[in-house]
Amino acid sequence: MKPYHQISIIITFVFFSSCGMNSIEGMKNNIDKKSKEIKELKDYFNEIVPPNYIIRIQYNSSNNIDLFVYELNASSTKTEDLFGQWDVDLDTYKNPTQTDYKIQKNDETKSLEFVTEKLNWNRETFKNLYKKLNTADCIGICNRKPVEIEYGFSGMALLSFLVFDDDLTDKQKEEYSDDCTQMVYKENIVLQYGSVATGSLCTPEFIRKK
Repeated sequence: MKPYHQISIIITFVFFSSCGMNSIEGMKNNIDKKSKEIKELKDYFNEIVPPNYIIRIQYNSSNNIDLFVYELNASSTKTEDLFGQWDVDLDTYKNPTQTDYKIQKNDETKSLEFVTEKLNWNRETFKNLYKKLNTADCIGICNRKPVEIEYGFSGMALLSFLVFDDDLTDKQKEEYSDDCTQMVYKENIVLQYGSVATGSLCTPEFIRKK
């Protein structure tokens, strides 16, 4: 085998190993198989997130996360970005160094310690949430309405699903079926396909049969 062919194979292997080989069919099967665990995950997350906060968290490993925390202003519908960082290592994380300019402007970057104190979270909270996600065979969750649960990556696309508290109305079913990035799967569950790749952002698997 020629050297450049070997390099090409290695690059392809690394790409798919890092991005994952999940599928929409796999996500459907997981929703069916893990319905109890998914409900327990959703209920648990709603319990640990205080009112007026929106949290999106994705686990890269048991102690490495992508975390985004927003606080709803009590006097308006606007949200304040409290924390947003990729690749947070819970074992070695260091609070950001504040610049004089930020201090003078009273715009200090919020630390992980500051945010977890506001949420009343600790290391055990992160561990328990990871266990709940792992048991449900998922990697992330966000408590927006409806709750979004992240299943995994298929190539460069994130596969996730929305879990509504109630069954969708006919109007909602039409709204959440766009033949592109969303498809109603069950009475209260919508599948999502979020591609960050160039070209088409749609998946042909969501095209409804006429």
